[in-house]
Amino acid sequence: MTQRRMPLLDAASLQLEGKNMPMHIAALMTFSYPSSLDEAERRDFVSRLIARWREETRIVFPWNQVLTRPTRWQFRPATREIYELDLEYHLRQWSLPAPGGEKELGQMIAWLHELPMDLEKPLWECHVIEGLSDNRFALYIKIHHALVDGISGTRLLVGSLSTSADTLSVPMWAKDQTEQAPKAESTPAKPGLPSFGDVKAAFEASLKLRRSNDELTTFRSTPDTILNGPIGPHRRVATQQFGLARLKTLAKAADATINDVVMAITGGALREYLLEANALPEDSLTAALPVSTRKPGDVSIGNQVSMLFGSLGTNIADPALRLAQVKRSTRAGKALLNDLSPNAVNFYSLFSTGPFLTSTMLGFGSSGRQLFNTTISNVPGQRETRYLNGAELLHVYPVSLIMPGVPLNFTCVSHGDFLNFGIVACRDRVPHVQRLAVAMTTAFEELERCVLNSPQG
Repeated sequence: MTQRRMPLLDAASLQLEGKNMPMHIAALMTFSYPSSLDEAERRDFVSRLIARWREETRIVFPWNQVLTRPTRWQFRPATREIYELDLEYHLRQWSLPAPGGEKELGQMIAWLHELPMDLEKPLWECHVIEGLSDNRFALYIKIHHALVDGISGTRLLVGSLSTSADTLSVPMWAKDQTEQAPKAESTPAKPGLPSFGDVKAAFEASLKLRRSNDELTTFRSTPDTILNGPIGPHRRVATQQFGLARLKTLAKAADATINDVVMAITGGALREYLLEANALPEDSLTAALPVSTRKPGDVSIGNQVSMLFGSLGTNIADPALRLAQVKRSTRAGKALLNDLSPNAVNFYSLFSTGPFLTSTMLGFGSSGRQLFNTTISNVPGQRETRYLNGAELLHVYPVSLIMPGVPLNFTCVSHGDFLNFGIVACRDRVPHVQRLAVAMTTAFEELERCVLNSPQG
């Protein structure tokens, strides 16, 4: 029996598992039925797909991993390899009620997403959903954060699909993608042991986050809001999408990154949402921004992430000025990270967020002043068209997790010509989350008008 000890970051994701905080992440993938199908064939498409996939006997990493001890209360968790799956459990079929629109889909995904995973089984589930409007069906796949981060999880799911409409797709748990991984021009060197200087630099950088700073967004920058507080067991999920070409045009005109634009749009949406609730703080809301620490060519599975923090400019009415504030904030945050050696970055992450994660594990994460108001994550995707048994993949929406005290998460992933957003929130703490999705469109259009129609634009 092969056992695998979890790396520390992966283990932390398991140890954070709690009653109101399941630690899985997911993707919602929508497909259009092949145009060649007649009505009867389209009606049977999902059932035939399920039947064929349940006959698959191959299982590859990480889908074949199960905990040796099914509990989060362990210092160094380990997994063992299994050779047979209960596919009636892991692969399930659902149908939406009419009219099968985004509201009905969001309600179903919220229900599926709030259900914790069975730690005695392999830590993933695949749900195939039919009954969508506009000739579509969907896959919702969730997998525990202890096995993958957003980048490796997205690569596993999208990479399992075919590049040809004429090819049958292999189920994601049966497709070994290690041989198809792009080769790095040179093998990245393994980091050596951290020096005393690395640890000292990381500690000093983390201390900066605990002090007031006119340029850097720190934990002291974070205001109290009606959004932040304890979370319950239930979730709300909404989706949104924007054309990548429009985003790139806007970013170029503003001398900003797409991430900056995403933050400014999110800030504008949160400003409108809180104004409607008569609860907008005088100070700007802040966001935690996960950043990948992967080296070029690294296609390994697991968690490799650090964190920077930025201002969302919610206290600024003018969209262009809000974007300018976001740019200053993220550049200061990146400068803090870039000053650290690769060996120091992991220690910086541990020193900066370790106390928050420890208090969350102990059940105190929602008490006291919050370190940040929300989380915004951008997961890189791909432009290549993909198919599932001839059905074209239309959109990939990430469905992430929330934590006590921070009950709202915005995650986006690019696919094809779109940047797709998944918004996840605590059902009781953040009502009417669909309004945030609509407000993002308003904020984007206002930012476009302001930047592209200005003399400088």
